[in-house]
Amino acid sequence: MFDRRLLEHFDWVLLFTVTAISIIGFFSIYSASVSYGTVTPYFKKQVLWFYLGLMAMVAMTLVDYRTLGKFSLWVHFGIIVLLVFVLLYGTGGPGSRVNRWIKVGSFFLQPSEFTKFTLVLYLAHYFRDARRIQDLGFKDILWPLAVTILPFVLILKQPDLGTAGILLFVFTPIIFLAGLRYKVILITGLLGLISLPFGWFFLLKTYQKNRILTLINPDLDPLGKGYHIIQSKIAIGSGGLWGKGYMQGTQAHLNFLPARHTDFIFSVFTEEWGFVGAITLVGIYFFLIMWCLRLVGKTRDRSGTILTLGVTSILFSHIAINIGMVIGLLPVVGMPLPFMSYGGSAMISSMIGIGLILNVRMRRYDI
Repeated sequence: MFDRRLLEHFDWVLLFTVTAISIIGFFSIYSASVSYGTVTPYFKKQVLWFYLGLMAMVAMTLVDYRTLGKFSLWVHFGIIVLLVFVLLYGTGGPGSRVNRWIKVGSFFLQPSEFTKFTLVLYLAHYFRDARRIQDLGFKDILWPLAVTILPFVLILKQPDLGTAGILLFVFTPIIFLAGLRYKVILITGLLGLISLPFGWFFLLKTYQKNRILTLINPDLDPLGKGYHIIQSKIAIGSGGLWGKGYMQGTQAHLNFLPARHTDFIFSVFTEEWGFVGAITLVGIYFFLIMWCLRLVGKTRDRSGTILTLGVTSILFSHIAINIGMVIGLLPVVGMPLPFMSYGGSAMISSMIGIGLILNVRMRRYDI
């Protein structure tokens, strides 16, 4: 049964910060949708996703995170089964040519968005024991590596390079915190560098290679692979210091900017609110990440520390990759901006992540 005394340790600052970013996202999606000729569906659905996300967040706080960890492996493998289903029967979703979604009625479910959080929850449970966190060798992480690589390969075949990469990005700080020897980390890193040519020639698809090449020089294909980056830079640059004003952006409203309500929502926001608005938004995200990192050092056990760090790493990687992508520092990989980009799976899964952090925070002390 839920103990009401846990509410005394509820982190209202974290919830307020996430809500503030989501509200900014509502207005940005509304503005970005004007040029589609139908504003209401995107705006209303995003608000719906937010409220469903709140419900999922609350649900994550009701049961002790250590109890959730006991069932995390089964949930993780359940998501992996859905990833296999995506490869066999998945759809590209509205206007997409890749298989990342499962169509359920009029809704589209993206299992890969949830995989990141089930993985973190399981790894936090796996490394909870003291005997597993003292001078770990390579053989000690073979099983955790296996449950990471399996969804990594399945997501990479969708193909979704961005989400697959996040799994490895999150895995790294977790095993470091768990106590993996520095020598093993160094050797693993060197092997990763050596395998890069193999990945380039045998794992990356042609369009993924083109995205990396157009990152170096977008003018190689200004009307094709480089179009997204070029138009995004124009939108951001045209915003100037103070922006053009809400719903006054030309790149979005004249249909020059693709995926403006999803992956490139930051470009829409910056064109309308300028450099000052962009810095303010980045500042809010920075506060969110630093607040979560602050909670990492205030957990009651190793499991809570790893869980909080893992979720924070997921949020940070999404923010860094998305903003780096839209300003032309990283290739376009289809990465939503947390709590701002349109999308049900992204919103609900991110709120689940916040719920897990709140869960750890609320159970920091004995009740």
